[in-house]
Amino acid sequence: MKAIWIILLLILPLSQIAAQDGEGEGDEKIKDTIRKIQEEAEKAPEEENSWDDEEDEDAGCAGCQLIGEFFFEFAGELFWEYLVLISFAPYPYAPEVDYDFSTIDYQDLRYRKVTSLQVGTDLATHLDGTYGNTNRLTGQLSGVQLNLFNQTIFARSVSLSALSLNLGLSLLIGSFDLSGFVGTYLITTTGTFRLSTGLSSRVFFPGNLYLDVYGLYAFLSADAGILHLLASLNFAVWRFSIGVGYNYNLIVDDVYAGPCVKVSFWL
Repeated sequence: MKAIWIILLLILPLSQIAAQDGEGEGDEKIKDTIRKIQEEAEKAPEEENSWDDEEDEDAGCAGCQLIGEFFFEFAGELFWEYLVLISFAPYPYAPEVDYDFSTIDYQDLRYRKVTSLQVGTDLATHLDGTYGNTNRLTGQLSGVQLNLFNQTIFARSVSLSALSLNLGLSLLIGSFDLSGFVGTYLITTTGTFRLSTGLSSRVFFPGNLYLDVYGLYAFLSADAGILHLLASLNFAVWRFSIGVGYNYNLIVDDVYAGPCVKVSFWL
């Protein structure tokens, strides 16, 4: 724990000093990105009208109903059985269980943990006069995942912030999980509200190390979007973990990317 606080206390002042050094370049880049977002957002209403016309022409999909019936009758039954069998460790690498994250097996309800909650924050430098802070909350209720994503890209006097809430399903196999989700994406700086979709994965290795990968895409217009890719290798100590990784953000056609330091806590 002392190592975590020492690293944070060193990084935060250094990021503020570096932001002052790159004031002009970083501020102008963020302002230009905000302008591009607003321009793309203005295109969306016209594109939605054209999409509605195309959907009316394709409304008679004959096989859609059959596919839906197959999914709910066959795959749906298997999925519900899978949800019933999932159980989580109190926290990753908890000494009182013989698995790192989750198990799929019958257990007495008194000993099952069907929820898992993780909160994490990271600080990244983009090596262009801008910096980023990303906060994530990942909650699991058996095989259902809810995740909250918040990011602020900032320089000396300008910032660009986004907030996304997503719901999806997870494939959990021991020390591996893969989740797909959809939700909403709000660029709080401009008030732009859009659909989002993404994937996330965590892989738990021996030695209290785990890999955390998160990808999120928001649709701005037919020609542009916002992509967030975050990857980190983390070391767990009890319920805490500290890691290093890389954040890549493509916003319209502007790239904000660089290394990051991450701290997480499991509830």
